[in-house]
Amino acid sequence: MSLLTSTTEHVLQTLGSDATSCIAAAIAKTMHDLRPVPADPVGRDAWSKAIDLRLIRLAVKVLPTASESQTQLWRDALVEALSDLPAMISLTAAKRAIHRPFRFIGEIETAVREISAEMQAERHQRLTLLRRMQTEVERALRPPPTLPAPAADAPLTGAQIRAMSSDLRRMGLTAGFITQDEIDAALSDDLQQAA
Repeated sequence: MSLLTSTTEHVLQTLGSDATSCIAAAIAKTMHDLRPVPADPVGRDAWSKAIDLRLIRLAVKVLPTASESQTQLWRDALVEALSDLPAMISLTAAKRAIHRPFRFIGEIETAVREISAEMQAERHQRLTLLRRMQTEVERALRPPPTLPAPAADAPLTGAQIRAMSSDLRRMGLTAGFITQDEIDAALSDDLQQAA
């Protein structure tokens, strides 16, 4: 069972006290997969070389008799064309494309883009689930706010009992909040004050 679709209790039981850091790491990894091709010359060059190696294999698969130099212009154009995809996803999609059948070299870009679109949708869904899980785990680990302890119940005064209607005194008596003796004492105080 995937933790992404598990209950919060199962996630906490499985990951324990590391749950929040594990989820944060999974979010960071997924975000890393969605980063664009680096703009800096060093990063861009490293990505270009990595994608070119994958395109060489694809070109050899479709055109086994063509030399590396014969496919160079096509590979250069495709490296530029695929640079609009997220860097890690484009590399993985080009690697996975080797398992698809191709009749023509021109079908390779379409296949890489299809695989990339599937992978991006998976990553976005994973991010949504991870963020939801992160919120639920944080909520589960955060104790609910507690109300202040109620003030110690002071016995009702005779004046408070006298101020109650007879129905309210009867409810208080039935619920056990006041006793018949307290009612009698309060009402006798009222009679003594009137006399």
